[in-house]
Amino acid sequence: MRTKGYVTGMKFHCFSCIAIAAVSCAIISCTVPVSHHSYMLEQSYATANLANRKMVVVMPTDAGIFINNKNDVTSDFGGSNATPESRIRKYYYPEFIKTFKSLVSSDSIVALSEVRQDLTKDSIGAKEVQLKAETDSMPASYIAPDKARMQALGLGDAVAIIVEQVEFKRNAFSIEYYWDEKTRKPANLEADVRVLIWDCRNDAPVFYGKLSSNIEFQFGLQRKHWDESADELAKKIVVAAKCL
Repeated sequence: MRTKGYVTGMKFHCFSCIAIAAVSCAIISCTVPVSHHSYMLEQSYATANLANRKMVVVMPTDAGIFINNKNDVTSDFGGSNATPESRIRKYYYPEFIKTFKSLVSSDSIVALSEVRQDLTKDSIGAKEVQLKAETDSMPASYIAPDKARMQALGLGDAVAIIVEQVEFKRNAFSIEYYWDEKTRKPANLEADVRVLIWDCRNDAPVFYGKLSSNIEFQFGLQRKHWDESADELAKKIVVAAKCL
């Protein structure tokens, strides 16, 4: 009887361990942190394929360009008698658009200035829409293109990729230089954009929110780092939006 009781006790102990382990696993699985994004892809476009649609890229005017490191812009792009915003439009925008065009599935994609040279973001925006991303505590305001205006421009069936604003800053301004690469202190160029992708045919939002890129450098910020920043931002938008 002593042996039988021992075996029974062992079985009960094993069963208890299994039960505790199962409960623990369930608790752990329930407490795995959920990743929240500062952008949102509308559910109705989650499995959409917009490859056969015409696309137009709309970049912000000077009022939508915020530069916290203006001296770097002049140093790397030249134009000491020009505004830093104009250097961003002249050099950063084309690199961003070039990369964006190379990554989307559509073979029909243009910048708004290619549709007509005098067109800007302000030329097509007419209505304010309130949209909320996962990390937003309250809906944010976006300016969506006017359907009638887009139709008049021959873009009534297009998908508009509208970069509403872009902000640049250089982190870790003070850089210490070492001969030893392992102890060299890096800095980074940060670029933040707020973007709205709009389905002009259906007059509806596809994707919206904020995305960032951080390009590290060690021996001073150079023009190539700006190019890398533009490339990374374009790629992040295409990957996040999925349906392009």
